[in-house]
Amino acid sequence: MRVTRSIALAAVAALACSTGGMAVAGHASAAVTSTCTVITLRYGDTHHDLVKTLQQRLGGLTVDGIFGNATLSKVKAFQTNRGLDADGIVGPMTWDLLGGFPGCTTITGYVMADAAAAGSKANIRSGPGLKYSIVGTYGPHAQVTGTRVGTGPWLRTSLGYVHNGTLEWTTSDPSSINGRIPTGNLCKVPTAYNSPDTFDPDYTPTTQRYLNCDDQPYLKSLEASYKAAFGHYAAIDLTYRDIDEQWYWYNKFGSPRAAYPGTSNHGYGLAIDFRETDQPGEEFGWGGAGQKWLAANSMRWGFTNPFPYGTDGESYHFQFVG
Repeated sequence: MRVTRSIALAAVAALACSTGGMAVAGHASAAVTSTCTVITLRYGDTHHDLVKTLQQRLGGLTVDGIFGNATLSKVKAFQTNRGLDADGIVGPMTWDLLGGFPGCTTITGYVMADAAAAGSKANIRSGPGLKYSIVGTYGPHAQVTGTRVGTGPWLRTSLGYVHNGTLEWTTSDPSSINGRIPTGNLCKVPTAYNSPDTFDPDYTPTTQRYLNCDDQPYLKSLEASYKAAFGHYAAIDLTYRDIDEQWYWYNKFGSPRAAYPGTSNHGYGLAIDFRETDQPGEEFGWGGAGQKWLAANSMRWGFTNPFPYGTDGESYHFQFVG
């Protein structure tokens, strides 16, 4: 999960759980924290209370505290549905998508956004959902301390509600993981959304794309609505970019079209580039039917294009800001 959020380094099992103190956007003062150790569950484990919690959250199981075949099947099905590798192991990412590890309800994270990239922010909303109004923003790397709302993806902070898909919890310096997130710690984007084009570096219509796990459900909902409107999915060129690929695009296009490597929103798995053909009237170019639809509707799912209409900015670039 949090590797999800990036927390992307799901390999890290310790998550910061704040015991007090709300942070104001942009402030770097340290919060008082305690260590919340995430316990990984596997087939055959006998952590009965934890397994019972797991079974309750998965649903449709006998809550007996035994991690047996039925629980294993449910875990794998859940992981498959959410775009994770279906290994049956309940680690930080799987716990996160199930509502967080028990007891880790109050946490401190840092906004996965870099000042050098356009539109870098996390929205603050008046309630725990995208239907609520935006009342402010947290800026790049801002410290955010909040309490998880139920088992969902929203945190209640002193300023409002923030989607934890915009936060990194393993480090106070999100830039240190930008472009360095193992793809196993991200979620697979359905290949049905892929662009039909072949282009450098090494992209084909079947190349697997990846996205931050907390944001993946919103992309799926957006794509379903787009297909209902146009009869086909909004084709995607690019999603997560590792540091080498960031250098490729930076060397090809330079700034401001490409963010300096290590600062791109793509490096957190938060950004999507829809199909770009550089042809007049293209679907996702300025004024194209697809671009106009996305500009009008994408915020229903927490995505936005940070560039002013008709500028040299990328018409096809949308990023998750909550």
